[in-house]
Amino acid sequence: MQTVRYSIVEKVLDVPLENQKYPNFMLGGYKTNFSTHTAEHAVLYYPDLETLQNKIPLVRINSACFTGDIFHDQRCDCNEQLLKAMELIKNEPGLIIYHLHHEGRGLGLVSKLATYKQMAEEGISTFEAMERIVNKNDLRTYGSALLILNDLKIKRLKLITNNPNKKEILEKNGIEVVDVIGSVSQKPSLKRYLKSKAEEQNHMINHLHFDMLDAEDELK
Repeated sequence: MQTVRYSIVEKVLDVPLENQKYPNFMLGGYKTNFSTHTAEHAVLYYPDLETLQNKIPLVRINSACFTGDIFHDQRCDCNEQLLKAMELIKNEPGLIIYHLHHEGRGLGLVSKLATYKQMAEEGISTFEAMERIVNKNDLRTYGSALLILNDLKIKRLKLITNNPNKKEILEKNGIEVVDVIGSVSQKPSLKRYLKSKAEEQNHMINHLHFDMLDAEDELK
């Protein structure tokens, strides 16, 4: 079996983010090669790289979501999770790795929109729709995230995620996850979407959370 090798082609770090709400955040970018493809990734961190290396930082490995992050489409909780991570990192050292090529769980924008059409027309979940297109429900890989963490010399971290797969991948590759901080949407309108994440990908979402969303929905 061929081994997929990841390498850093180019990187830029320590660019101040010009944002009044997050005045002390820093930006960076990585270009990596993996297999036969090149991909770009953004990093957003606070307060500086030296602090991240000397502390146990919060880390969010975040997939790009053009529809949610740019146009605030309400089909997913992607932008909500990104903003929550930024709020957490605003108060203690942390890093967000933003995978630009992870749109639609690695499916890409056009195919992601095709899944949206299937979901609306046939009443199926996002995972069912994706499997019809590519016979998988997640095409994302995390070799570049591991490469970036190693390049930044971050060996211990607190992971912001609901996805147990991310924790498992980090730990299997020598990065200690000392804590997992969940990030679950409180919107009743996303109940079905969240249930599909819990059932299809074992996301760490307590079933009591769905009872709470049901109760909130009934009060409307």
